[in-house]
Amino acid sequence: MKKYIVIAAALLLSACASRPAQPPLALTLTPVLAQQATSQLAVQLSSKDERNHNYIAIIDSGATNVEEFQPEGNIASTFQAALTKQFASEGITVNTASTSNIAINIQQALVKVTQGLVKHDIDSQLQIELVVTTPKGTFSKKYSARSTKQEPFKVTREEIAQSLEKMMNSVLKEIAKDGELHQYLTENV
Repeated sequence: MKKYIVIAAALLLSACASRPAQPPLALTLTPVLAQQATSQLAVQLSSKDERNHNYIAIIDSGATNVEEFQPEGNIASTFQAALTKQFASEGITVNTASTSNIAINIQQALVKVTQGLVKHDIDSQLQIELVVTTPKGTFSKKYSARSTKQEPFKVTREEIAQSLEKMMNSVLKEIAKDGELHQYLTENV
C-alpha cells in the first residue's frame, strides 16, 4: 500500500510541476504593396509547412524548463495570404484555373530564446523556398533571414512575435524586389 501512495504522490507532484500550454502567438505580416500593377498575370498559389515541428518559438530557461509557442494559425497560410495581397498589387492574380503555380515552402521558421536571470538572447531563423512551375519550365529560389539580439530582463510574447514578423516581412520585401523572379514570371506565365 505504501508503494502505491508514493507512486501516486510522485505522479501528483509531476503533474503540478508541468507548465500549462502557452497561448498561440498571433503574427501580423505587412505585404509590400506596389503603387501600380506592372503586369497582368494569373497563377495558382499553394503553400506547405515543411518543418518537422509545429511550434514557432521556444524559450529555454535552463535545466528542463523549455516552453514551446505555437502560431495562432498555419504559418504557411499566413505567409501565403500576405504574398497573395502583395502579388495582387503587382497585377499577379491568384486563379485556380491557371496552368502556372507558385508553391511556397516554409523550410525553417523558429525563434529560439535563451532566458537567463537578468537577460535573454534571441536567435531567429527563417527560410522560405518559392517554386514556380509553368508549362515552359520550373524556377526555384530560397529566401532566408536571420537575426540575433540580446536584451535585458525577461523576454515577452510580443518580442517573440515581432522577431518572426520582422523576418517574414523582410522576406516579403526581398520577393517584391526580386527582379529575377519577376522576369521569370513575366516571360513564362
